[in-house]
Parts: sequence; C-alpha cells; structure tokens
Amino acid sequence: MASDNELRLSSDDDRSSTTTTTSTGFTFEEVVGVVEGEQDQDQEVLLPRPGLTRSQAFNLYLSHAFSTWNARGYEFAAVLFTAAAYPNTLVAAALRMVIVYFAMILFSSYVGHWVERSPNRLRTLLSTIVCNRSSVIAGSFFWLLILSQEDLVGPDAVFVMPKNYVLKGAGFAVAMTLGIIERLSASGNLISMERDWVVTVAAPAGSPYDLSHLNAVMRRIDLVCKLLSPILISVIITTLDSVRIGVIYTGLTSFVCIPVEFFSAKKVWSHNAVLQVPKPLPPQHTASGGEPQAGTRSCMAQLRQFFKGLELYFSTPVWIPSMALALLHFNMLTWRATFITYLINIGYSLTVITVARAIGSVFEISSTVITPRGIEYMGKAHHHGYSPVTRDDDDEAGVRLITDDREENRNVQTLTGLQRFGLWGISWQLINTVPVVLALWVIAAQRDEAENLPTFVKRFIAERPPLDIGWSILLFSFLAFSRLGVWVFDLTTQQLTQTLVAPTQRSSFAGVENSVVNVFELLGAGTAIAFPRTEQYRWLALASLVSVVVSWLMYAVWVHRQRGHLVHWEKLGEGFCLRRGNW
Repeated sequence: MASDNELRLSSDDDRSSTTTTTSTGFTFEEVVGVVEGEQDQDQEVLLPRPGLTRSQAFNLYLSHAFSTWNARGYEFAAVLFTAAAYPNTLVAAALRMVIVYFAMILFSSYVGHWVERSPNRLRTLLSTIVCNRSSVIAGSFFWLLILSQEDLVGPDAVFVMPKNYVLKGAGFAVAMTLGIIERLSASGNLISMERDWVVTVAAPAGSPYDLSHLNAVMRRIDLVCKLLSPILISVIITTLDSVRIGVIYTGLTSFVCIPVEFFSAKKVWSHNAVLQVPKPLPPQHTASGGEPQAGTRSCMAQLRQFFKGLELYFSTPVWIPSMALALLHFNMLTWRATFITYLINIGYSLTVITVARAIGSVFEISSTVITPRGIEYMGKAHHHGYSPVTRDDDDEAGVRLITDDREENRNVQTLTGLQRFGLWGISWQLINTVPVVLALWVIAAQRDEAENLPTFVKRFIAERPPLDIGWSILLFSFLAFSRLGVWVFDLTTQQLTQTLVAPTQRSSFAGVENSVVNVFELLGAGTAIAFPRTEQYRWLALASLVSVVVSWLMYAVWVHRQRGHLVHWEKLGEGFCLRRGNW
C-alpha cells in the first residue's frame, strides 16, 4: 500500500476513459511528464504527492512577495517619474500608457508561450526575475539622467546635467522600452508562479495548502503590496523632497531583492520533487528535429503563432469567464489615474481620496479571506446539476491516477463552489456599482447647478460650494463594497482557468488572457482621452456600468450552460411557503 504522501500511478490499456484529475486540475502528464513510454505494462510508480510543507509555503510566498512588491512599486513610480520629467503636460504620460498597453497586447501571448515550452520550472522563474530586475535597474539609471537636467532640479543639486531635449527624448524612449520589458517579465513571473508552480504543488481540495488557499494567500500578498509599495515610494519622495531619491530607492530595492528571491525560489524547488520533474511540452511546440525552432521562424510565422494563441484561447471551456473578467478592466470607476483626477477636479481633497482608497483596499484584502470559505460553503450545498468539462487531451496519458470516491467528490464540490461563488462575486459587483453611478450623477448635477448660478450670486458664496456629504458617503461606501465582489470574481475565475485548462496550455492561455485584459485597459484609457472634460465623466461612469452588466450576463450564461440553472427557485419557493406558514 502507498502511504498518504504518495500517488499510486498505474498503466492502463484502456485509452477510452479520460485521466482522472486532482482538485488542482493537473494530470499524470504534469506530475510525471517523461515517465510515459518508459515503464512496462502493469508497472507501478510511486511519486511524492503534490503539496507543500510550511517551510516551502513560506519561501514560495516570500519569493512572490518580493516580486510583487517591486512590480507594484515600479508601476506606480514610473508614473511619478514621467510626471516629474514632463511637468505641465499629460502628453508624455498618455503616450507612455498607450505604448505600454499596445506592447502588452502584442507580446503577452509570446511570454505565455515561452513559459509553457520551458521545461525547467526553476530556470524559467529565475530568468523572469533577472530580466525584471535588470530592466528596473537600467531604467532607473536613465530616469536619473533625465531628472538630472538643469531645468528639472534646483540650483543647489549635487549632480546637474545641461538641458538637452534630444537626449531627454532619447532617454525617455529607452526608459519606456525598459519599462515594457519590465512589464512583460513581471507578467512572465506571474504566469510561471500562478499557472505553473502553484497549480503543480497545490494539495488536493480540502487539504492544507490546496489551490483555493494558495491562490487566496498569493492574491492577498499582491493586494497588500499594491497598497503599501506605492505609499512607501510616495513617502520617501515627499519626505526628502526629491524624485531622484525615489529613482535611486527603486533601483537599489530591485538590486537587493534579487538574492532573496533566488534563494527562496530555489529552496522551494530543491525540496519539492514534483517541481523538479520536467514539464511536458505540447506536441505543436516541438519540431521534427526534436527542438523548438522559435528562433528561425519568420515574422509571418510569429504572426500566425499570435492568432494561433487566440484560437487556443477561444477553444478552451473557460474563455467566457476569462473574457468577462477582462471586460471589468474597462470599468473606470476604479482607483486609476483618470478617476482620481476626476474626483480632484470636482472638489475632493487628496486626503479624502486617500482614505477612501485605503478603505477599498481593506475590502479587497478581505476578499482573499472570504473566497476560500465561500468556495467550500457553496460547493457543499446542492451541487447537483453539475456537468463536468472533459478534456480530450488527457486520453493521451495512458495512465490513470487512482483516487478514491471521496477525493473525486471534493473535486466536484470545489468546481461547483467556484462557479456559484464566482456568480455571487460578479453579482455583488453589479449591485454595488449601480448606487456608485447614481451618486456620481447626482454630485455632477449639483456641481453643474452651482456652475450655472448667476455671477452676482457667486460673489456672495464660496468659489466652489461644498460637496454633498450624504451622496459622497454613498459614493465611496458602495465603491468600497464593490471591490469585494470584483476580487472574489477574480479569484474564482483564476482557479477555474487553472483547473479547466489543459496542463500543457495553461501558460499560453494566461499569456493571451493578459493580452485581452490590456485590450480593455487600452479601450478604457482611449475612452477617457476621447472624453476628457470633467462634465463628461458621468457618461464614462454609465459606460462602466454597462461593461459590468455585460460581464455579469456573460458569466451568468456560462454558469447556466454548465449547471443548467442559476438559482434553485424551488428552494426559494419552499423557504417562502415555510415562512408564510410560520406567520
């Protein structure tokens, strides 16, 4: 008998049945990879059971925390550096934003493709770390040169360069290019970690460090870094009154974090036998000679690969939830630069905005605590009506993963819980977005009425009348509540894609998914540029509500198609009749 820490794998001549999957969605191919074809019939192989010890989980979280801290910090710092380099204009910031979005749309799928066909998990992750940190360090050098020109520093500055617009523009172009590399490498790091490492090592559902738990903790780390890392950079720049000190801090932080990330990632890999097994390569990635021929392909072949990635994306059973989540990135009622600028323009102070944003972050972080429990609760009750999504590619494994009925039941419960709790999350997002849009329209109307007052009346009142406190509380409260729903939906959709996409396609799928997300990010930015006036933002808010409605409809249709229903109306009827009987 195999111990509890081992998987018993046996060959089977019956190729008609699909390979049983664990709760994390990986098959025998992902656990063993190269074993197929090397064992005799009826031979049994005992391998370590997927899972993590406490020490391994700590090092996994530590590596992810440093990567996310640097990525979130540089994402915010680049905005500050651009504003300092080109004050009194938004052209440079808008240009940088549009170019970065276009680059992510074009190249994210290639990043996912590269992660997918890299068999050594440790080498792939470390490569993304080196590329990311190197681009930040080199970018900080060019930002320092740009911000050291005499028209951007005080007369008592230690290091001053003569003003030269040509060199400044060239330096900005190089810094922007390095910023694109930074974003792409950060995306590769996230794909490698979330779609490969985490899924591979996750324990079966219901066990410590199962996929729901790992996803929640990883996203909690991301959200905490998203909140604290920009704040620390802002405090350093404000306290020392020097953007150049912020540039130096950014470069040094990236340099110092490299050995910590290397050590923690390597420690997880070296103590986990499942991670050390080479990944199976998809057949389409291997040429007749046995090695990928990516370096010799023409531009047309690269373009065909791009469209092939889109074809892969839309052929998966979870492209609708993924697209629904991506559509939410069009929503302009989030704490992005355009929304913050709008709030400042209509009269809210930076202090009020900062407090409201911090409260929203609390709800975002709380979603990582609620989601694993919500998935478990929603999966236990009434999970009938589930129609499993089969994967034909698993037939090629030729090996069955022997699991007991209890584990298989946990898998079904987890998938049911993901579908139902994801619907709860997007519904919560929709319900709370409606009062946000209503409050914003009322506040905008009150502002318009004040602007239209006669001139002699304006002389006897304040130059800008105070904003209505009640509607302001309504606006920021429901905006904070909505952040809970969107991140619940994000976590459940991520686990659905981790579970229902074939192991040899997860990374490529994630790369195309990032491209789709950036399409909607670009559309949101372009819409804000097309309607730049403050009084037009109410229409952007209405368009954001429409995007949330469409997202809800897409996901609801998908859930109905999978489960055959959205709500147990018979249960609601029974409860209503019972309540009337008690009355």
